[in-house]
Amino acid sequence: MNYFSLFNYSLISMQRKWRKQLSLCLIYSFVVAFYASVVFFTSSLRYETQFVIKDLPQLWIQKLAGGRLIPMENFWLDSLQKIRGVKEVYPRIWGYYFDSSTGAVFTVMGTEKPVNTLNMLSFSTIYKNKKNILQKNQAIVGTGFLAMRGLQIGENLSIPDAEGNMLNLEIIASFDSKSDLLTRDLIIVSPEYARKIIGLQQNQNTDFALNVFNPTEIDNIARRLDQKYASIRVVTKSQLEATYATLFGWRGGIWIYGSILALFAFILLVWERTSGLSEQEKKELGILKALGWQINEVVLIRLYEGLIISLTATFLGILLAFFHVFWLEAPLFKPFLVGWSVLYPRFSLFPIVELNSILIIFSLSIFPYLLATIIPAWKGAIIEPSEAMK
Repeated sequence: MNYFSLFNYSLISMQRKWRKQLSLCLIYSFVVAFYASVVFFTSSLRYETQFVIKDLPQLWIQKLAGGRLIPMENFWLDSLQKIRGVKEVYPRIWGYYFDSSTGAVFTVMGTEKPVNTLNMLSFSTIYKNKKNILQKNQAIVGTGFLAMRGLQIGENLSIPDAEGNMLNLEIIASFDSKSDLLTRDLIIVSPEYARKIIGLQQNQNTDFALNVFNPTEIDNIARRLDQKYASIRVVTKSQLEATYATLFGWRGGIWIYGSILALFAFILLVWERTSGLSEQEKKELGILKALGWQINEVVLIRLYEGLIISLTATFLGILLAFFHVFWLEAPLFKPFLVGWSVLYPRFSLFPIVELNSILIIFSLSIFPYLLATIIPAWKGAIIEPSEAMK
């Protein structure tokens, strides 16, 4: 059996039906591109969230009343520092501010740490203060706030506090657009002004963050804290990572299941079309059988045709998905997977293409299609030449 001659005949046969084969390949590739886009997008988004939250504290505690978050007084600091295994405890001041002029909700954070120690943030301008510590009348804002308010770095910003008094702040820096996923709606100010904006007293904080000496003891320390203090919620960084993974996995799974159904519906359509051989195809098979071709040779021709179409469509679909996700930033379904917001986070996805994802895409797109073409070809190949040429 001359495999090269059979492959060459398959190419010639496809050329005679090039319009049909081209339309089939294009539809096939778009179906694969849709499925592959979801796979690439969710994989990249999981990578982005892991990168963003890597600098968060190992665990933090929050006080609850009636299931709602309430402020924590400063005396918690001394009590938490006495917990065995705790390396560092520091208060966190953060909350939300509704900007009536834009209709968007912004995140306000107060810090007295040097800003250059916040490794998760990258700035688009050089910070003015050499000590990197925010002054009372200074602020660093996200790119979304600048865009929606129409402000520039160096201009003044007016924000009302919880009692309605206006606070005047100088915008001294903005964040780099690469960190938009985290900082687009963020406003960083001094702790004093942060408390005023979100309505906290001077001895109150939103929650407390903890770092421990031994990372393997995080869960044990979290259980001890939960047992020792009533009405608190202990959150670990690993729990947050798992929550994000579940969130994006659930949303992405809906689209993946839908695209798989579309893929198999397409393959079912191919099966239905190829199982009923046309008169021309029956005559072609009859002529080949009359010339002495064996059943396995006829089936191999159809196998080559199926491989050419499926491989071409799969590779083209993966390239389209790569372009759609990492170049165009997935405009078709990004809002559904990320979420809706007045202040929509713009961010560039890091190209993450995992080997297991590529293998899954190939297995789901190629093997079912080959089955949908080979079995009807075998049924046609076993027909007697005299019957096929009627």
